[in-house]
Amino acid sequence: MQTQTSQQQLTMSREATPVAMRRRPVKVQQACDACHTRKVRCNGNKPCSNCLNPVDCTYLAVHKKTGPKGPRHVRRQQFRQSPIPATKSRPSPGSEGRGRYPPSPATGTPLAAANCQSSPAAAWPPEGDDFNFRPSPRVSCRVVQWCLDAYFTHKYPLTPILDRDQAWLWSVPTSPEKYSLVTACCAVVALSPEILPPPQSHELIVPSADFLISECIRARKHSDLAGSPSLTHTQTSFFLYAAFFCKDKDNAAWFYLREAITILQTLRLEEEATYPTLDPVLAKYARRMFWVLYVTERAYSLQRNRPTTLQETLDLPDFGPLGSDTEILPGFLGLISLFRHLDSDLIAAWNSATRSTSADLITLQNRLDQTLPGVAGYSPVQQADLLMSRQWLKMIVWKLCVSQSTLSATEGSENAMSLLYPAAIARDVVVASRLVSTEAFEANGIGILEKVFDVGCSLADVLLLVPDSGRGSAMHVGPLDTLMEIVRLVGTRFGGNYRHFGMLADKAHGCLIADVDRSLPMSLSDADTPEEVEDLGL
Repeated sequence: MQTQTSQQQLTMSREATPVAMRRRPVKVQQACDACHTRKVRCNGNKPCSNCLNPVDCTYLAVHKKTGPKGPRHVRRQQFRQSPIPATKSRPSPGSEGRGRYPPSPATGTPLAAANCQSSPAAAWPPEGDDFNFRPSPRVSCRVVQWCLDAYFTHKYPLTPILDRDQAWLWSVPTSPEKYSLVTACCAVVALSPEILPPPQSHELIVPSADFLISECIRARKHSDLAGSPSLTHTQTSFFLYAAFFCKDKDNAAWFYLREAITILQTLRLEEEATYPTLDPVLAKYARRMFWVLYVTERAYSLQRNRPTTLQETLDLPDFGPLGSDTEILPGFLGLISLFRHLDSDLIAAWNSATRSTSADLITLQNRLDQTLPGVAGYSPVQQADLLMSRQWLKMIVWKLCVSQSTLSATEGSENAMSLLYPAAIARDVVVASRLVSTEAFEANGIGILEKVFDVGCSLADVLLLVPDSGRGSAMHVGPLDTLMEIVRLVGTRFGGNYRHFGMLADKAHGCLIADVDRSLPMSLSDADTPEEVEDLGL
């Protein structure tokens, strides 16, 4: 009873309280710019309570007609992506420099959580932004970091063209130019899921390669490639080439490879005279980009019978003894040295435009033999690429000898100018495949398997042409055994999904059938006489 009486008295006292005595919000003459934009209450302090931590508190805006100017979520998004003024309020203790730049990927330390959760525009200055462009929410900071970790671990030794110290590279840039580069690189990594590290969170979902490619192309529509070319555009075009090459879309791959070369030449980055005027960091990665395109164009020209454009017009990349890339650059230079032997005359001869002399081809085979005396000091990914590329180039030169009828017919010989030379090349390919891990082999992408496939097909063609050469002995591995190992290699790497595996398997099957037919005794026909049967020993 007493409790009910107390509650009634409390209610009456509240009703009796004058309205004027109730606490009212303080009305300020003008809200600060940030609160006015977000349509939240401002207490008028300098800085106000809402602006102490997230943003600067300024009173610079000239207020116009009141009333909403659009949906609230649109206004909020516009505010988040508006540039931050240069004048900063005093940071909280210990916050200076925190979350501005990601740690070096070489240390394996993940990005700060605050950097991943903050707005991209708040993290990096929106230089050259197109405010009509918005990154996709599916391309998150965590996805970018995950893909770039895989790139710098497995792909970077082969194509060292990105600067890992670029802070915006590890975020989701709002600049269409930078966003297109990030998504193109992520697309290449997404096409090689075997090199992706296991995600730290089950909620992390990497978008498909097709989606990342479409995002890259969408972002490029907001950039002026022809009017404002840049090294970033060149790098993006190269990654698009790599993505379409993995997807077996040759026309698109060739288009973007040529686009990358065209942008590079538009910037005159193939001329040594351009480099003294460049920023040292830009010059370093531009030079590397040139040599990556030089090697790629020659390899693709041999694979798809395309012409070449780039010539050996730049000095080789240099590296200091204490540089961060000291371990990978020797292997990169070794790859360049392999393809420098393939001059324009050889490419023209391969494309049936000219002829090469037998002496020139012998000299080239000897140079390929003497190149790369040892690869033990290179990274495993580079070892796989260099060993397979050298054997593949030897096979290319041998095919050129076949087309120009310069081979010798010495029985049992496996020298560079003999018909059975593919047997020696294939044997070296099998040995090299056992020296490198499956992870290092597959990190090179589907292109390395295409080279092994080419070697296997050439060996199968020789065995079908010269059946007696396929047999080995009880103590010797013959060419047919080597071919079966090549078939196993092509059929098991990359999940056994290589698109041309059936062609190689059919050729190997034909070689086996031919070998079995030679091992069987002659069949008896109805016309055989008893005397002929006795002569056969049956």
